[in-house]
Amino acid sequence: MILAVGCVYVPSTMWRHAEENRARLNRVAVGQSIADVRATMQKEPERREVRLRFDGKTVELWSYVSDYARKLDTTIIFIDGRVQEIRTTSWIEKD
Repeated sequence: MILAVGCVYVPSTMWRHAEENRARLNRVAVGQSIADVRATMQKEPERREVRLRFDGKTVELWSYVSDYARKLDTTIIFIDGRVQEIRTTSWIEKD
């Protein structure tokens, strides 16, 4: 009998994909341009949001899966085309 309590099964391709993202995300820094981040990540974002702020500045959020086991994304926040913040968030919304 096999008992797996609290274990999370993550297919190897998904695990590798998140590890590759995390390694690239570690090279992204505040102040970089969108072109710099695109070159570092070597692909387009997995999720993208864009909005115009009240003061006319463009806010763009790029998200990449960075940990499948813990269900985490890393989001890069650009303001007017420059990285202002890098944040890791859970897929699960807490009340």
